[in-house]
Amino acid sequence: MIIRTRAHTAGVAAAAALLGLLGAGPVAADPVPVPTPVTAAAPAPVLAAQDQVEAFFLAYRNARLGTTEDATPAEVRTRFLTKELNQALDTWAAAHTGQDPVFRAPNVPSTWTFTSSGADGANVVVTQKWGDGTTADVAYTVRPGDLMITAIADPPATA
Repeated sequence: MIIRTRAHTAGVAAAAALLGLLGAGPVAADPVPVPTPVTAAAPAPVLAAQDQVEAFFLAYRNARLGTTEDATPAEVRTRFLTKELNQALDTWAAAHTGQDPVFRAPNVPSTWTFTSSGADGANVVVTQKWGDGTTADVAYTVRPGDLMITAIADPPATA
C-alpha cells in the first residue's frame, strides 16, 4: 500500500527540479493503460444468508419497537419471508398467545448474536438475550437463490 503525503510529493518535485526535468518542455509519456473494470465479488453464501437474517431481524425489531416509520412488522415480514412462512408464523402466534412469532417471546430482545452453519450457510441461529439475563436461540433457514427466509423455528434440542 502506498500512502502519499505532502512531504512525499514535494520531495518528488524537488528531485525532478534538480534533474532538470521541470520546465524542460513536453516529455513523451507512456500511454496510460485503460483500467480494467473491477467487479464486486459476490458475498460468500454464508455471509449473504447471515446478512439477510441480520437485515430482517433489525428491521423487524425496529418496526416492533416503533422506531421506524417506513414499515410495520407485517410489512417487514412480507419483504423478507416467504408467504408460506408468514402463514406458519401467524399459526404459531395463534397457538402461543402473547408471544411474538419471530422472537418466540413476549417482548423484544435487548442483545443478540448471529451464527451461520451448513456448507452453504443457509442456516443461521440468532441467540437472543433479554434484560433479565434469559436467552433463547431461534433458527432461521435462508433460501440461497433469492435469500428469502423460509423457516424460523426453535432449534432442535441437543443431546
